Amino acid sequence: MDDYVKLGRWFSVVHRRSQLFVTEACAHLALTYSEYVMLIRIFDHEGVRQDDLAAMLYLDKAVVTRTINLLQKKDLIYREPDAADKRVRHIYLTEHGKEQHIYLRNIIQCWVDYLIADMTQGEVDTMVAGFRTLVERAISAKFAPLIEQIPEDTLVKGEDHAIHTD
Repeated sequence: MDDYVKLGRWFSVVHRRSQLFVTEACAHLALTYSEYVMLIRIFDHEGVRQDDLAAMLYLDKAVVTRTINLLQKKDLIYREPDAADKRVRHIYLTEHGKEQHIYLRNIIQCWVDYLIADMTQGEVDTMVAGFRTLVERAISAKFAPLIEQIPEDTLVKGEDHAIHTD
């Protein structure tokens, strides 16, 4: 297995295991991983507009609306219309939601502390800087030009495997 495939696999494993840990730690609150991530964002940006939350999380507005509805049913957040534009909704934490803040923050802290337990501070600092760079590049990526760089002569085409879109 080449290093690029290994690296992709490692990212995938860390992501999946992180989701599982968060989901299990949130089981008594009946929170999904997506709800957890959104709630953490709302803690950091209370009063955020729903559209801005979608942009922050790189999610479709419909996904954000569904997740917001679930969080509202669980009495963790509420929405208020904007004073100037009634179509815009701002998202706030309920008292119950605010009470969960420290516990929910500790979930990710516990997980990260576990993951980096055997690393030196220098290794952690290098990893954090590297991830920051990776995230910045991923955010700014224009997919079409990157896809054009993939050598087409490496794609094996065959009539038996063609995908028809008509």
